[in-house]
Amino acid sequence: MPAPNLRPLVVDLDGTLCRTDTLWETFFAAWRRCWWLPLAAPLWLLRGRSAFKRRLASVALPDIASLPWNSAVTDALHDARAAGRTTVLATAADDLVAQACAAELGLFDRVIASDGIRNLKAHTKAEQLVPLFGEQGFDYIGDSRADLAVWPHAAQRFTVSSLLPAGGQRLPGTPAAGGVGRWLKLLRVRHWVKNVLVFVAPLAAHQWAVAASWHATLLTFAAFCAVCSSIYVVNDLFDLASDRAHPSKRRRPLAAGDLQLAPAALASGALLAGGLVLAWFAGWAAVAVIGAYVLVNAGYTSWLKRLPVYDVFCLAGLYTLRIVAGAVAVGVPLSAWLAAFSVFAFLSLALLKRAADIDRLAPDQALPGRGYTGRDAAFVNGFGVGSAIAACLVLALYVASDQVSTLYGDPLWLWGMVAVVLLWLARMWRLAMAGLMDDDPVLFATRDAVSWGCALATGVCVVLAV
Repeated sequence: MPAPNLRPLVVDLDGTLCRTDTLWETFFAAWRRCWWLPLAAPLWLLRGRSAFKRRLASVALPDIASLPWNSAVTDALHDARAAGRTTVLATAADDLVAQACAAELGLFDRVIASDGIRNLKAHTKAEQLVPLFGEQGFDYIGDSRADLAVWPHAAQRFTVSSLLPAGGQRLPGTPAAGGVGRWLKLLRVRHWVKNVLVFVAPLAAHQWAVAASWHATLLTFAAFCAVCSSIYVVNDLFDLASDRAHPSKRRRPLAAGDLQLAPAALASGALLAGGLVLAWFAGWAAVAVIGAYVLVNAGYTSWLKRLPVYDVFCLAGLYTLRIVAGAVAVGVPLSAWLAAFSVFAFLSLALLKRAADIDRLAPDQALPGRGYTGRDAAFVNGFGVGSAIAACLVLALYVASDQVSTLYGDPLWLWGMVAVVLLWLARMWRLAMAGLMDDDPVLFATRDAVSWGCALATGVCVVLAV
């Protein structure tokens, strides 16, 4: 057996060296390129797991340079190479992926991986390593139950997860993974505040005293929360590379490797199914609107988000669909005034979101995952401010219309609402142009005392008008 300081150091890839799963990374990279891939994937899988991996890798590789590497493992590899030890990457990932990872890091003398015929996992990996290095002739760093077949054959056994091999130890400096907080961040629970929009149409139709309306609206609200969280996860799965290139989005749980992709994808499917069930209890009309919301989001995720202008119109439509869902859930007609105001207001907010992203860019710098560059700042700002003014103009025309006098006892108070909305939008745009706005204006508003004051003032104006 080699001397302890000369034993080869063998390292696993998925979940160990890389804090994510390269198979799922490859799957979503290939899906971005081929929309039909989920239909073909089951047929490819029939030929075996190794053949499936090779077929995916031949379609597309993930953005290797952006993968979240485990610094504790790379430090161990640097130390091993400095001591003159052989370093080996032994992984069940396909050889095309493994070789790309090894080339990116430049820390390995040898790569052993699945080859399209043999899936190098668990006992198969052990059967490959022992003839090469001998029983107890290598040290091994792993993370999962599949590595339990390899650890007994290693002299020193290290883990980067909570799974501790017999006689092994946790690699020092390994970051913790999982946690409720990271799941809440992944599901964007804070963003559920946007789904309050489903209450707008029933309240505008003066349905606040009808118990059945509240029941249907609450079900619709819960359905949107579940479906939106599902869609947020899917968006993160498709945007892994671009999120990792973003100054703040790179800290999202999936992009950072804090949560694994497989359970996230399963959670997304469960939330989508649960949301549709909740919508069914609210009525078929609610199911239809939420179904339309899912389809529009699918188009947005797959290609619309990369088309300038089209992306913000799509976002505005998604916000408006929440209001439509609230209207159909309680069976009230959607006011043309409300629809027009919503389109302009949400278009302005969508452009505000893009303005906050573009503000960080140099003139010729591209926004990762989107079709904008720094030179689009003037267009986005101008179009956004114009949309805000159009929204306030529609609101003012509504307040001046004959329809208002039949719904409100003292409609003069509603002019105060117009002034407050105009003030709020003007302030939001000023903050964005000054570089003081974060990634999401709606979430910014939930943390902003002035925005809460404007919301309270708007509510007081409506109450006094009634």
